[in-house]
Amino acid sequence: MNTTSMPGQRRSRVVRHIALLGAALLAIGALAACGASGGGSSDASVLNVGQLGATKINEALLKASGEDKGMKYKISWSLYPAGGPAFLEAVPSGSVDIASMADTPPIFGQVAGTKTKIVAVSTTTPADQSMVNILVPKDSPAQSMADLKGKKVAILQGTILQYTVLRALEKAGLSYSDITPVNLTPPDAATAFQKGQVDAIAALDPQLSQLTAAGARVIGDGVGITAGYTIDVAAQAALDNKAKRADIEDFIVRLAKAQIWGQTHLDQWLPIYTKVSGLPEPVAKAVLARQHVAYLPIDAAVIAKQQEQADAYTQLGLIRSKLDVSSEFDNSFNDLVTKAGS
Repeated sequence: MNTTSMPGQRRSRVVRHIALLGAALLAIGALAACGASGGGSSDASVLNVGQLGATKINEALLKASGEDKGMKYKISWSLYPAGGPAFLEAVPSGSVDIASMADTPPIFGQVAGTKTKIVAVSTTTPADQSMVNILVPKDSPAQSMADLKGKKVAILQGTILQYTVLRALEKAGLSYSDITPVNLTPPDAATAFQKGQVDAIAALDPQLSQLTAAGARVIGDGVGITAGYTIDVAAQAALDNKAKRADIEDFIVRLAKAQIWGQTHLDQWLPIYTKVSGLPEPVAKAVLARQHVAYLPIDAAVIAKQQEQADAYTQLGLIRSKLDVSSEFDNSFNDLVTKAGS
């Protein structure tokens, strides 16, 4: 366009319009270049990871260990303070893909028809320790599980907390009906225990270390009677998606490596864990000292332990008919995960 023959005012307006149009085209071109480069994260897939508890410990662990580097996907973290059952309730909505938890919730998820698979299994404590302890106040007259007959015990139904209490009572010659279970989330149970609203509590960390540091006494645990596994549970819909399945495989391998790093680099991990968890350092140190992670192959022995739990709940009347828990498992990640987590 020839602008030299136009009147001055009109020419000025046209020049400004051309300049603005040019700037807009340059901006569009720059955005297109960014999108086409593959370097931006807008094209990355998203893995929806559930974190049980009140803080994103696994997110911090992946970052601290460097296992968050080079991911071809983003992670969207969600917190589930009410534990594994809350995660399983979210599965049908498609808002979660995978989470780590104790091994009991998938049993009740199977009963409810929730479509998930256990894709990895690990021990979390040494063989002579238990991830769950049953505690009483320091001034309680109770000295053993047998002394809990007729007492209020804080548990969370459908979790390893409930199962440990059930088996510990049986070991002491009592039945589950001999106590009054009070169904509370772990944080609420700890509060009720501290206020004297319950006589005992089934606790795992961090509440376990917090309460014992405050003087609570251990009168029962799951040593020798519960498996004490931590499991990674994935939504079936995510596993059925080829790309997301690959992301899940990559994630659980990274998480396994990160957990081993945490155990072998305690001096680096402890201050980070203390800050993220908000726990006093002595309590945080006690929590980490109790942990001993080692990944196991999903095999007949692991499945048998899960079947044992399901059968116990059936006998208790919480499950109406016998379950075959083998359908809960997907062992296709065994080799990669056990190699990474050993």
